[in-house]
Amino acid sequence: MYLVKKIFIPIIFLLDILGNIFFFWTKLHSAPKKIKKVLFIRLEHIGDMVLATPVFETFKKNNPGAEITVLCRELTVPLIKNNPYVDKIITYEAPWFIKRGGKKRSLWNLIKELRSKKFDMVFEMHGDPRNNLIAFLIGAYSIGYGCRGGGFFLNKIMPYDPKKHIIKQNLSLIKDYYNKEYYKTRIFISNKEEKNALELMKKYGLKKNKYIIISPLSGRTEKNLTTKEVENLIKKHKNTILIVGSKSESENNKQFRKFNNVIDITGQTSIQTLAFLVKNAKKIIAPDTGIIHIAKAVGTDFECIYKTTDAKVWGYEKSR
Repeated sequence: MYLVKKIFIPIIFLLDILGNIFFFWTKLHSAPKKIKKVLFIRLEHIGDMVLATPVFETFKKNNPGAEITVLCRELTVPLIKNNPYVDKIITYEAPWFIKRGGKKRSLWNLIKELRSKKFDMVFEMHGDPRNNLIAFLIGAYSIGYGCRGGGFFLNKIMPYDPKKHIIKQNLSLIKDYYNKEYYKTRIFISNKEEKNALELMKKYGLKKNKYIIISPLSGRTEKNLTTKEVENLIKKHKNTILIVGSKSESENNKQFRKFNNVIDITGQTSIQTLAFLVKNAKKIIAPDTGIIHIAKAVGTDFECIYKTTDAKVWGYEKSR
């Protein structure tokens, strides 16, 4: 998962040798004995954030006096904004991760803000060397992965096991700071978003546990369901089918409106409204993408179709 392409390995290797020479002193620092303020860096996708929620809960319950701040994208804020184990949220659209859209903000301004918070500790959850650099520049004791290079920026490098389930891997990042772990992913839906979802259900005549949600696309083309695969799924199930996705997926998804049992609401919901619709659905069918992790978090049955990612690392008991 968090590994580099083979072609870049020699370059990363050489950079790490030089980095370890010039930044050897980062490993000489000791971890703070008392943690009052901690930052978690999680700048990636919807599924990544959902899978990080056990870390926030585990850390908070084992360190109730610590204030937890999460650095993330605007996209993933709705997944944690009502989370009782997250105290504060800071957003940043990393230019090396988000190619277009989002609010532009300079890295320098971000670093100034983060340094002003005076964090005691920072955890980088992705293993990205650029994120490791951010962790270094914050000035707090930093812990993360060196599997993609840039580990020399960190005060402590944690081992990364590419065969370990991602939730267990995430929890291993904070293993020195808890006695009891909490493994369940969670999403806390606001009353306002529940109301919005109920109004949408009423508008389309959707009844609890009577409709199936299909999300055909993901963030990566190679993981997407083909048109034929989606059409076969629609024909297979007699229930009302709700087609969902982001606004950018509208053009692709509108082709399924020709089926009488299909309702296409692509681009019409917020993430939290979608989460409530998922919670009340009979079943979710999708490739390896965020909605599957949302389904798991809210306790809805699902069928995840894995094509390129490892189900043993990213999946659950119901995958194919």
